[in-house]
Amino acid sequence: MHKVLEKISLHEGVKNSIFFLIKNKSTVLILLWVFVFSNILFEKTSSDFVIFSVLLFYVIFIKIFKINSKLTFLFCLGLLVLMSVDYFFTQASISTEKAAVWLVLFLVVGVIQGWKE
Repeated sequence: MHKVLEKISLHEGVKNSIFFLIKNKSTVLILLWVFVFSNILFEKTSSDFVIFSVLLFYVIFIKIFKINSKLTFLFCLGLLVLMSVDYFFTQASISTEKAAVWLVLFLVVGVIQGWKE
């Protein structure tokens, strides 16, 4: 398995993709967070596939960008504010529940990330 990962990481397309991501770190993270917030606010259905694929991308970005847990917890704080404002105006709607799911999952990622630091 290790040899397969080495061959993938040595591929020129993968190197170029990682270089592009590192060069545009803030843009990529902002797009990821905008996707999460738009998923909470504008989509009426919830999909586990979407949630876990975004979490997988975020974990990969943590590895590539060397993101510390403070940034993850800052994002969790934004989710908490969004959830509380949404709850205040809509009284436990689907978007409030989705925000809570995102919050818990990103908190788990942040705690695991904090342990590894």
